[in-house]
This record gives sequence, structure tokens and C-alpha cells, in this order.
Amino acid sequence: MSAACFRLADLTAGYGDRRVLRGLTADLPSGRFTALIGPNGSGKSTLLRTMAGLLPYGGGLTLLGREVRGVSRRQFGRLVGVVPQHFRPLYPFSVWEVIGMGRLPHRGFPARPLNAEDEALIEAAAERVGVRSLLSRDVTSLSGGEAQRVVLACALVQDPPVLLLDEPTSALDPHQAARVLGLLRELAREGRTVAAAVHDVNAALPFIDDYLALKEGRFCSQGPVEALDGRVLESLYGAPFLSYRSERGDVMWRALCE
Repeated sequence: MSAACFRLADLTAGYGDRRVLRGLTADLPSGRFTALIGPNGSGKSTLLRTMAGLLPYGGGLTLLGREVRGVSRRQFGRLVGVVPQHFRPLYPFSVWEVIGMGRLPHRGFPARPLNAEDEALIEAAAERVGVRSLLSRDVTSLSGGEAQRVVLACALVQDPPVLLLDEPTSALDPHQAARVLGLLRELAREGRTVAAAVHDVNAALPFIDDYLALKEGRFCSQGPVEALDGRVLESLYGAPFLSYRSERGDVMWRALCE
């Protein structure tokens, strides 16, 4: 097993007086693609926001051996790329400009102009997520799926060792969703640590290495993807599941109506 990238020790977090995460303990291994799964409202997005340093927390939460609350925002931006579920641009920046914002943690303060290395990274990230043809477009004119891929490209140009993504395929058609999940698997194979909340478990199964199953703010199961079975899914979603094989031979799961 790879060394831990994130380490959670009795982690608690929430919003004001409302506690959402209730004593989470787990290690997220480095260089692997971990899926956060669970029903709506189970705490997946809250966990990602906490790991991204956006929420106060109790207990322990370390990133590469350092307590998250003690890492400066600039240093955090060099270590972690964050891809939110929704991106609602308010200003008509070009796609090029939005992706280029991912280089801000590397450009100092006040920010130096983009150099040749920055521009090459922008081009490469846009190509990798399939938005190179959109670079001159006004970001406010994009579809939801196009905007979601632009934000992923923005995270990639940060060149971080860690990526946190909240339902990165929620606005994508099946082809683009598979392409993005395949890219995330490639990034993990390249040595990056990837953690993503996923809604469609079957779509993610062929690509992920590990899973963390959340229910009511607690982990009810965790482990390698091979350990994710009908028993785990039934305890998580409250319905029995039947396994079947896809045309490619991948094990899939279907919820049974009572």
C-alpha cells in the first residue's frame, strides 16, 4: 500500500452548529484514485471541502505529513488542485484566461505575467481535457459540461501532486464522463493522488483504485475497489444490489426495487 497522502484522525466538520462529519478516520494513499461514494447528503462534498482547507475542523487532518490548517493558501495551491461540482462564471473571461488562473500559485505576488512555460502548460491541459478548441471562447457562453472540463484544466495547470474533485462528471455525457474518469486514472498512474466524490458508482468502478463509503457523516466501509460488493452497497444505499458483467467484463451493480 502506498504511503498516506491525506490522513484523517477522528475528523469532524460541518457548518456552524450543524455537524456533518462525525469522527472520520482513514488514510488516502498516495498515487491512487480514491472514490468517495454514498447517498445524497452523506457528507462527500463536506469532506472534500474540509480536505481542501475551506472549512474549520476538529480532530486531525494532515496533508503529506503537515496539518492542513497550518499550510498557507499559496503553498496549498501548489500542492492541491480543487475541482468544484459547479462553476458559475460571473465575468466574460476567455477560457484561456480561466485556465491560466491555475498558474497563480506559481507566479508570486504581485503575479508576474504568464511566461512560455505557463503557456505551454495551458495548451497541454486544454488538449488533455478536450477543450483546446474552446480557448478563445467566452467562458460564460459554455455549456455545463464544457465549463466542468475547463475547471479541470485549470486544476491541471497548477501541476499539483493532489487533485480533489466533487462529482467531476455530473454535467458530462457518458462519452465525456468516461474520458474524464480515464484521465483521472492516468493521473494516478503518473503518481498523483486523486480523490473524487462520485454519484454514478458503476461509471467509476472500472477506473478507481480505492473507495471510501460515507453514510450520515461516517465511514461505513473503505478499501480497495475489489472489496466493494453488494453487501457494502446495500448497507450504504438501503436497497439490495444484484451484480452483472458489462460487455467489457467489468463487474457492475444494479439496485433492486422492493
